[in-house]
Amino acid sequence: MKKVPLPHRVLTVLVLGAALAGAGCSNDRIVFVYPDEAFDFRYQEEEPPALYVDAVTDMRPPEQREGQGHFFTITYPKDEAWEAPATRIYAEALAQDLEQTSLFALVPLRGQAEYVLSADLLSLGCRLERSPLSFLLTGAVGAGLGMALGDDASHRAKLASVLAVVGMLTIPVPTTNAAEAEVRLTLKDATGNLVWEATCLGQYEAKKAVTPTARQDQQLVNEHLTRAVKRANACLMGQLRQFLVEKGS
Repeated sequence: MKKVPLPHRVLTVLVLGAALAGAGCSNDRIVFVYPDEAFDFRYQEEEPPALYVDAVTDMRPPEQREGQGHFFTITYPKDEAWEAPATRIYAEALAQDLEQTSLFALVPLRGQAEYVLSADLLSLGCRLERSPLSFLLTGAVGAGLGMALGDDASHRAKLASVLAVVGMLTIPVPTTNAAEAEVRLTLKDATGNLVWEATCLGQYEAKKAVTPTARQDQQLVNEHLTRAVKRANACLMGQLRQFLVEKGS
C-alpha cells in the first residue's frame, strides 16, 4: 500500500475537520438572549397607562431575511438560522423593555388598553467583514513555516503550500462585526387615533479575531446584536416617555 505523504495527510484531515465542524454548526439555531436592564422611566406617581402590544411587521431588506456572503462579507443570521421568527424575537425584547422601564402596564387584551402599540421591524441583523489581505498574511506565515521545516527543496515547497492553506484556514484574522436594529413604533389611543410615532436606529460595531472556518454567530449575536436592539429601544423608550410627560402636563 502506497504511503500518503505527510503534507497531503495533514491537508486531508484539516479539510475533513473543517467540513464536519461546519456541518455541526449549521444545525444549531440562534437564540436571542436579551439582557435584563431595569431602568425606571416612571414619570408619575399613579399607575402607568395600560398598553396592549399589537403586531410586529417584518419590513427587513431581503439580504437580512435570506443572508448573504460566505467568506469576506457575510450578512447574518438568515431567517432559517433563527430559533424563532425575527418578529417574535423583537416583540419579546420590546415587551421586556416596556415592562422593565415601567412606562406602561402591559395588558393581555386590546379592550383593556388605553393605548395600542405596534412596531415595524426595519432592520435586525449583523454584517461580518474580513480583509483579503489578512489571509495573504496568514498564508505567508504558514508557507514560511513550511519552508523552515522541509528536508529539501522539493519537500519544503510541498510543505509550504500545505501549511499556507493551513495558516489561512486556522489562524484567527481581524474581523469587523457590525450589528444593526432599526424599528418604527406607532402608538394609537383606544379609539384608534394615531397619537405618536418614532423611528430609532441602534448600532454596535466591534472587532474580533475569528478563524475563517469558525462561525461564531451565536456569540456575536449575544455580544453585539442584543446591544444594537437595546440602543434602538432605549431611544424609543426615551421618546415615548417624553410624549407621556407632555401629554400629562
